[in-house]
Amino acid sequence: MRRYIFALFVTMALGVSAQSTYEVSRLLGTGLSGTARFVGMGGSMSALGADLSVLGVNPAGAALYRSSDISITGSLTTQNVTSDYQGTKEKIGKNSFSFDNVGAVLAYRAASGNLEYLNVGFNYRRKHNLAREFSMAGASGGYSQMYQMQQLYFGKPFDITEMSYRNYTSLSYPWLALLAADGGLLYEGYVNDKGEICEQGELLYPDPTSALYYSEEKGGVDVVDLNVALNLSDRFYIGLTVGAHYVDYSRYSYYGEVDAYGPIYTLNNWYDTRGEGIDFKLGVIVRPFYYSSFRIAASVHSPTWYSLTDRMSALIEGQPTDFTTGIMDTHSYDYAYGDDYYIDYQLATPWVFNVGAAYTFGTFLALNAEYEYSDYSTATMEYKDGYRMPAMDDEFKSNLKAVHSFRVGAEFMIDHNFSLRCGYNYTSAPYNKDAAKYMFSYVDTNTEYMNRYETNNYTAGFGYRGKSFYFDAAYMRTVQDADFYPFYDAEYVNPAASVNETKDKFVVTLGMRF
Repeated sequence: MRRYIFALFVTMALGVSAQSTYEVSRLLGTGLSGTARFVGMGGSMSALGADLSVLGVNPAGAALYRSSDISITGSLTTQNVTSDYQGTKEKIGKNSFSFDNVGAVLAYRAASGNLEYLNVGFNYRRKHNLAREFSMAGASGGYSQMYQMQQLYFGKPFDITEMSYRNYTSLSYPWLALLAADGGLLYEGYVNDKGEICEQGELLYPDPTSALYYSEEKGGVDVVDLNVALNLSDRFYIGLTVGAHYVDYSRYSYYGEVDAYGPIYTLNNWYDTRGEGIDFKLGVIVRPFYYSSFRIAASVHSPTWYSLTDRMSALIEGQPTDFTTGIMDTHSYDYAYGDDYYIDYQLATPWVFNVGAAYTFGTFLALNAEYEYSDYSTATMEYKDGYRMPAMDDEFKSNLKAVHSFRVGAEFMIDHNFSLRCGYNYTSAPYNKDAAKYMFSYVDTNTEYMNRYETNNYTAGFGYRGKSFYFDAAYMRTVQDADFYPFYDAEYVNPAASVNETKDKFVVTLGMRF
């Protein structure tokens, strides 16, 4: 309990946060998932409508239904992540199955005045599938996370006796520095440029020859959408969707360094986020020309207002070398069992704006194109009591930027029963070029961070329509590169691991219209 109270005092004294933008940014935006028809067209259906997945993009799309619809969707994803750190390549793969979509739209023909249809929809969808494994290994080139631990006292040397969690007067040290001190990774001795022990200089730390990192992530974000949509004179369509979001995410990570004497230390971290959120979406579709199928669409998504709880814990085990004696010693310190750190907070994601257009050529070809904008840097966080986190607001602005998405899709009807689809989906990079995870302000002891670049999704699919039942299948190839840093060094620019991630996703939908 003392450790938990002290961590809370640290947070209150410094006005710091328990996590970084890298932890909460995974809740921003959305991945390409949904019905097989929606995926096969690259998620580009905001103006075409008449698909369950459109309820989460443009609520007015439900007004295009002229019969009721019910469907269920499942997917199988094969993920491969390759890292290249200082010339050493690591590759790890993961297969996962998930239910991506299940829902229904009930279409009611009103035929009252200008009101043609009043439709009501319900849809469950997996917004983010965060299951993932990643590994990195290679020569460290002398860069050490232990130097970062030393610099956590704002770059100043410190007395190891001040670093103990038992000393409640030391309220200016982040948890990572405390963890390192009680793990025996920081030394009371000082060394000068000649390697001589003296009164002043830099703290001693080993010179690692290689480093290893591994992480396993589970869970994701699920959404239940409730929708109502109106078809007015078959020219103007309007819809409203209320979304209930559920977050269940966990991650285990491991980082270790080795020198000429053997293992130096290992840092194990456990982290999970759970909570709920709510958002609203309003959309319209207009057919401006009476004798034309051309449609234009627009929608706006409110922020998702999340109420979240983060739980984090760590275990550090060291076998540091005493440079003066050469004797190996083993120390361990943990707050992984019984002393987890909890924080309750609220997150407001950015507004989202979407515009699109669609055109159908008779009954044999349908085209849709759209653009979506969201400024990730405008996200905000506050504690559960409503007290703002200004440090997090500043970090959102310095690390994140506006994200642009472009989507195009096409559907070609071979005959009355069979159709072919294809699409392309592009999302720009969410991180600024110089984004980094600065540990000075965190209770969190996860030091790693990944700056992701743009995402490219290539899709294709086909469908069969019977009298009532239908079947759709789709394939999606996702490609994304990133730079991964096991830690941030304030004085030396430690090298990044080049990361390439590919996903092959197979989606199947079974449905019935009545």
